[in-house]
Amino acid sequence: MTRTHLKYIMATAITVTFMSSCAIKNKQEPTENSVDHHTAEIAFDWQGSYYGLLPCADCDGIATRLDLNNDLTYVLTKAWKKNDKALSDTLKGKFTWQGNNIKLEGIADKSSADTFKVEENRLRQLDMEGNEITSELATHYILSKMGNSQVEDKRWQIVELNGKQITGAPETHYIIFHSKEGRLEAKANCNILSRSYRITNQLMISIDQGISTMMACPDDLDSQLNKVLDMADNISVGDGTMTINKARMAPLVRLKLVE
Repeated sequence: MTRTHLKYIMATAITVTFMSSCAIKNKQEPTENSVDHHTAEIAFDWQGSYYGLLPCADCDGIATRLDLNNDLTYVLTKAWKKNDKALSDTLKGKFTWQGNNIKLEGIADKSSADTFKVEENRLRQLDMEGNEITSELATHYILSKMGNSQVEDKRWQIVELNGKQITGAPETHYIIFHSKEGRLEAKANCNILSRSYRITNQLMISIDQGISTMMACPDDLDSQLNKVLDMADNISVGDGTMTINKARMAPLVRLKLVE
């Protein structure tokens, strides 16, 4: 073997060793591009408020609201309903991500489950050991995301009530859903109604009792509007129009967006 051949073999060996070392190094040091963008924390718009009526062994249900904030803090409010009475409790703290789940800190006494699986527009409460509930009540352990940006914080003019056309103006015949307060403001001629509400699953609505001004009005539209709001359980919205409905019946109220 000549000296030239020997130099060529040594140079080739050094090159192969260097390339192998670089390959191993690149494999062991993940870059920013290797981050899994399919986790719930990244893939879903998880920030917001969630609500559901969870099962209860000795009461009518646990009305549960969980607010998740960008700074990884939470507010958990629970109300136990029994015999037309309610006891409530509010807990605040931080939460951490554990894969596709979040774990609420501060429930050391295990008075309730502290882990939820994050899914699109909803949270699934897990059992005390952090496992998914698989019993026949599994679908009842879900908190649905609240609100609908297409509907809330806009002025909607009432154009039809109980199937009858309404001649009015945006200032005298309207409904506004105030999202931050969870409060519905409405007017059907002269009195202003104020009632709390919840929108879940984008289109399901629950409107609670509220208060009203007490002016004498030339018609009974205020009374009619109050009654249909008592009945309402869903909404539909699109192309600048909205209807408030009861099940699949004819719309209770038709409205148009005030630009």
